[in-house]
Amino acid sequence: MSNEQKETLEKAQQVSLTYFKENYGVEVEFTDYKFLPADLSHNMSLNGHVKNNKDTEITILVNYDTFEVQNVIVPKEILDQKK
Repeated sequence: MSNEQKETLEKAQQVSLTYFKENYGVEVEFTDYKFLPADLSHNMSLNGHVKNNKDTEITILVNYDTFEVQNVIVPKEILDQKK
């Protein structure tokens, strides 16, 4: 991974951590990521789980140009907590 990709990943992780904390009141840990093909979109997906609960999986899609959250996939019990 290039230094630019590392910096992009770190920034996307920070944006995502803040998003989950502010919108759902949960802390998450990321275990995997994927840059989507640039000819399809400028997004990356981050996958993981709620901290201290590996069974509660989450996914977030972040635009790596603007660092705006595009979409999240969370279980219903987390969705019901949305602020």
